[in-house]
Amino acid sequence: NEHLPEPLIYAAWMRALQTRLIEDELGPLAQEFTHVEPLFIERVYRNVGGAAIWCDIRQSAKQETCSEMSRLALDDALVWIGETYGTSLESLRWGDAHQATQDHLVLGETPVLNWFTNIRQSTSGGDNTLRRGMTKGTGPQPFLNVHGAGYRGVYDFADPDSSVFIISTGQSGHPLSRHYDDLGELWRRGEYIPMTLDPELARAAAVGITRLVPLNR
Repeated sequence: NEHLPEPLIYAAWMRALQTRLIEDELGPLAQEFTHVEPLFIERVYRNVGGAAIWCDIRQSAKQETCSEMSRLALDDALVWIGETYGTSLESLRWGDAHQATQDHLVLGETPVLNWFTNIRQSTSGGDNTLRRGMTKGTGPQPFLNVHGAGYRGVYDFADPDSSVFIISTGQSGHPLSRHYDDLGELWRRGEYIPMTLDPELARAAAVGITRLVPLNR
C-alpha cells in the first residue's frame, strides 16, 4: 500500500539482508544482484540443503546466525531510511519511494525542464506483488517504479463498447498540452475510461475537436 510505512521498511530490510548474505561470499559480484531474490532468502532461512551457511561471515572468527544477520540488516535499513526519507515514522510512505517514472525521451534529463516533462506518480505494489511494479534496484532511489503496465485494457467481447482502457500518462505527447498527463491519476488509482468505435457516441462525449489541416503550398 503506497500510503503505509511498512512496505518501505520491509523492502529496505530485505534489500539490506540480501546484501549482507551475499557480499561475504561473492565480493564485488554481489553488486550485480540489484533486486531481492525471495526464493534465495527463503531457502537460507529454511536451511534448505544447508543454505543457512550463507548467514555466516567467513572472515570472522565466530559463526553468525541468521537471526543475527536479520537484526543487523534491519539496523542497516533503518539507518538508510532515516538518511533518505527522515526518521519520522508517521511521514514515511511507500509511495514516496515507489514512484512510477515516465521520463521524457528528449527533455527528461535536461535540468529544470525535466521538472515539467517527467511524470511521477505514487504507486502501490512492488517487485513480487500481484500489482507488479518493478523497482529500479540501483542508485540513490532504488525503489522507483520503472517497469509496469503502462497500458491497461479490459475487453468485453459480448459488448465491445463496454470495454474500458487507460494509459499511464496522457493522450498527447506535447508537454504543454492539457492532455499530456491527464490520464495518469486515473491510472495510478486503477481506474479506467470507456472508448467506442461508434462515431456518434464518440462525438457526444468529446471534450474538444482536433483538426489536422494541411498547409497550402
